[in-house]
Amino acid sequence: MASLLQPAASVFSDASNTVPEPVLSSQSRQWNGFVVELYRVRDVDFVKQDSAHTVAVFLRGPVNLVQRRYGRIYQRTMHSGDVIVAPAGEPRTLRHKEEAELVKLRLAPSFFAGIVEHVAANGSGPVDLLDHFGARDAHIEDLARRLVSEIKADALAGRLYAELLATELAVHLLRNYSTATKLTNGASSKLPRYKLQRVIDYINDNLRDDLTLHKISAILSMSAYHFAHAFKQATGLAPHRYVIQRRVERAKSLLRETDLSITEIAHQVGYANQSNFSAVFHQFTAQTPRSFRNGA
Repeated sequence: MASLLQPAASVFSDASNTVPEPVLSSQSRQWNGFVVELYRVRDVDFVKQDSAHTVAVFLRGPVNLVQRRYGRIYQRTMHSGDVIVAPAGEPRTLRHKEEAELVKLRLAPSFFAGIVEHVAANGSGPVDLLDHFGARDAHIEDLARRLVSEIKADALAGRLYAELLATELAVHLLRNYSTATKLTNGASSKLPRYKLQRVIDYINDNLRDDLTLHKISAILSMSAYHFAHAFKQATGLAPHRYVIQRRVERAKSLLRETDLSITEIAHQVGYANQSNFSAVFHQFTAQTPRSFRNGA
């Protein structure tokens, strides 16, 4: 349990404004509406006012953490899997001596608001994210670890998959860490056949492009969350998995029916280079592109 200390301005009066730098960040990936950062820090003592909703997930502990926010000071020993949820806006002061490894998931308020807009809540007014200091949440920990893995892998459809994970995180926050008391599905989760076909046609026509969950769901004017759920119900596959399968199938056709180089085929189906293309192709077919072509 987190302990609440009495307000004492002098405790933090000499806090530094030097904010630690992450050892790994998704910033260069340009994921839509969120950033994932991995930190390894010790002797922390700083003040931070964040314009994004921030979820901090501790991957290693114990860490004796002290936080001041809204004029109150909280202290808790953080262990692996413990989570801090901090809505945007209000400054926080953080201090600890021990070495810590943690992931920070930063969601733009507009990203979270977009989830709220497409999910009917209790109808009692605006839905706000709530502060939580030291909640144990295995689901958020799992999402954080998978998002860090996506940064490291830089794999095919990584951006699409990361957006799906971030959307899942936002929905989880809405259900468990917000002023909403219940969620109701304001629209049918079933995807009509004509809408499914429209999406499939769009994917097939744009396999060489950077297909993101936001772009695909926008074709049907649906939220990313509702679209991903409905698409999986209709096809049995998550959108990112379906895109990869279609790219592999297109690559098979090009290998059989054309004399294009393997590098050119990789570009035709949305891979930045032949190495990534060959790795994923082998994963799905147990063959290299060259051996597949020679045996076709």
